[in-house]
Amino acid sequence: MRPNVAGYNPMRKQGAIILGIGGDNSKGAQGTFYEGVMTSGYPSDATENAVQANITAAGYSNTTGGTDTGALHAVGAGKCLDVPNSSTTAGTQLQIWDCNGGANQSWTRTSSDQLTVYSGSSQLCLDAYNNQTTAGAKVVTWPCNGGANQQWRLNSDGTITGTQSGLCLDVTGASTANGALAELWTCNGGSNQRWSLG
Repeated sequence: MRPNVAGYNPMRKQGAIILGIGGDNSKGAQGTFYEGVMTSGYPSDATENAVQANITAAGYSNTTGGTDTGALHAVGAGKCLDVPNSSTTAGTQLQIWDCNGGANQSWTRTSSDQLTVYSGSSQLCLDAYNNQTTAGAKVVTWPCNGGANQQWRLNSDGTITGTQSGLCLDVTGASTANGALAELWTCNGGSNQRWSLG
């Protein structure tokens, strides 16, 4: 009900900051406080990009299964992460190769931060060989075992870091040639350490 007071105008706007809570009006509703901020002017592109990077790094997703599947593109080389000769042998070192849509280039990011190739009884995980955590460690396929050396972070800047080592998935020597090997290396911002899944 609107106040019946002389001079009251429901459309009159005055400077004010109003904070409130919202609920669903049910018996158990406690309301939720929605945080806000007032600013003057516009943020710079760098600020907006930094905010977006933080949101992406938090891992929010609108996918229900927590998985993504597709080719893992080596951005700098324009090629795909590839299991040589479609091998299913544990310990096969990965390489980059022209993208061809083969099963040996189709990777799935699981909800447990693994990157898997193939499916069913042939499924293998992207693996830092022998739990190595030093630059130059081979990146291979291995039966999935839940180890920390098989967990990977897909970062907003396109890098993929090993959870155990903190090192980046890297194309050796920044090569763009078919057959160039993948390894772990100190993150350095190079295009040979940028990847895109999908």
